[in-house]
Amino acid sequence: MTWDIEKCVDYPYFKHVYYLNLHCNDETREKRLRERNWPEEMIQDYKEFAKWLIDNADKEYSPQMPIVDTTIADVADVAAQIKEWVLQYT
Repeated sequence: MTWDIEKCVDYPYFKHVYYLNLHCNDETREKRLRERNWPEEMIQDYKEFAKWLIDNADKEYSPQMPIVDTTIADVADVAAQIKEWVLQYT
């Protein structure tokens, strides 16, 4: 999670940490997490966190955290979007 990054021992050696949000709609998130046997409380917590990320991607992160919607996207399309995002920083 984003708040765990600063706890890493090597964090001070990084000039900047970039974040990307792999997002899906609530129904898909619930289905995916239930398939992984997540408890209901954690599923609800992650739904709230996902909403917070959407609402704050442009306020809390610099540069703004991009959002890649994985709800119905093909895995190759998602990978291509991630690659394009990474390459802009090379």
